[in-house]
Amino acid sequence: MLVNRRTALKQVLVVSAGLALLPSCLRKPSPASISLKNIAVDAEGESMLAALADTLIPTTATPGAKDLNTHLFTLTMVDDCLRKEDQEKFMAGMKAFSDLCEKKNGHSFVKSSPAERESLLKELEAADAGKDAAASFYRSAKHFIITGYTNSEYYLTKVQVYELVPARYHGSVPVKPIPKRTA
Repeated sequence: MLVNRRTALKQVLVVSAGLALLPSCLRKPSPASISLKNIAVDAEGESMLAALADTLIPTTATPGAKDLNTHLFTLTMVDDCLRKEDQEKFMAGMKAFSDLCEKKNGHSFVKSSPAERESLLKELEAADAGKDAAASFYRSAKHFIITGYTNSEYYLTKVQVYELVPARYHGSVPVKPIPKRTA
C-alpha cells in the first residue's frame, strides 16, 4: 500500500494535535468553587475556611458568615490583595491550622463538634501570632471574615443600613424671623 506524503503529513498533524489536547481533556476540574490566580486551595481547604466562618459568625435569626460566602471573600482578598510572602504565610498557616486541629481533635476542623472548634479557637486566640503560624492564619482569616460580613449587601441593607450621605438636605424650609434686640 502506497501512502501519499501529503496524506501522511495531515495524519501526523491531526494525531499530534490530538495528543497535545489530550492532557487538557483528561485533567480534573479544579475542586475550588472560585478561580484563584496566586494561591492554590482545594475543596477541603475551602470547606475548612467555611467551617471557620460558620464558627465565628453562626447562623441565627440572621444569616451567618458561611451563608454570605465570606470564606470565598477571604480567599479572594488573600489572592488579590496580599503580597506573595503574605500569601505563602497564609497558606502555611492554613496547613498548620489543619494539622493542629487534626492533632488536637483527631479529625479535621470540618468534622469537629462546635465545642471542639471553640476550644481550638480560644487556644489560638491566646497564642502569639508572631510565632505560631496557625494563630497567624486564624487572626488573618478572622479579620477577612468579619470584614466580608460587615461589608456584605445583607448586613448593609438589613442589619445596619448604610447611608451614602448621612444627613438630609431640605431645600425649602420656612425661616422664622429673628426678633430684634435693643441694647
